[in-house]
Amino acid sequence: MPVRAAIVVVALAALALPSAAAAHGRTATVALDFRLRLDRSALSIPGVHVRVLDGDRSFQLRVDGGQTVVVKGLVDEPVLRIGPAGVWVNSNSPTAFADKLIAKSNQGWVHVSDAHLFAWHDHRLAPPPASRPGLAGQFVIPITVDGKPDVIDGTFWRVRRPAVWPWLAGAAAFVLAVFAASRRRRLRAALTIALGTAAGLAALAAVTTFAARDAPNGQVAWLQIAAGIGIGIALAALLIRLHGARRVHAAGIVGAIAAAASIGSLSVFWHGVVISALPATPARLACGLALVGGIAAGALSFSRDFDTTRRTAR
Repeated sequence: MPVRAAIVVVALAALALPSAAAAHGRTATVALDFRLRLDRSALSIPGVHVRVLDGDRSFQLRVDGGQTVVVKGLVDEPVLRIGPAGVWVNSNSPTAFADKLIAKSNQGWVHVSDAHLFAWHDHRLAPPPASRPGLAGQFVIPITVDGKPDVIDGTFWRVRRPAVWPWLAGAAAFVLAVFAASRRRRLRAALTIALGTAAGLAALAAVTTFAARDAPNGQVAWLQIAAGIGIGIALAALLIRLHGARRVHAAGIVGAIAAAASIGSLSVFWHGVVISALPATPARLACGLALVGGIAAGALSFSRDFDTTRRTAR
């Protein structure tokens, strides 16, 4: 009974992990159709460092030394001020409300951070409608650096969507191979455990690689990575501790958890840009293995060969 309870607790924690991560700020994004590129002029402003955070279409702006940078809004009003005194938001700016940088108005400039680094979601980074791959448009964000006008500019590029059929064909071939191997009764237990383990490792790799790149604040989502590793260690410990049919059932649960965790990442198969620390193909492979291998492990664990109730009744 304690072992079963431990499996249930760990399973619930694993399934709650994606929801908890999404509840922290804006939902992280793993795949997109567009890539944003900063122009060379935006990258050559002395003392001003700009990043586009692809996963959330946000800017990250860092200012060195004693300079002061003011970011202008939709009606050319000052929105943000980053300088020696930290980060300030203009509460009277309509752009600040649109971008949810401030909650109350008519308070003048509001101090939000002592740092010289700030990331924010800017609606001007929303890509224009485009159906063909290639250059889709431009964006221009006016700024001033110590009172001198400048711009952060760049381009929207639509990336060709990947072909889905090779992945579907690979998944079908994988399922057929598993089905053929599972017909041999003496292989079913080892096959189920192997599939559950492989799916769990693939899901952990996917969670880690996405969390390293798609955090809305531009930082690595260390809490999500640590939680994923912790859950993975707990599930691995259960697999090592259990034996016989219980180990097979645990492998099936691990596979089911891996498959459930990968559902939120299926968009990587129909969007061209994958927001991942790994290249697009390995990231897609990890998601596919977690989903297909996990479902296969869960299904095999229900085989009559591992029905301990029936064995006891006999």
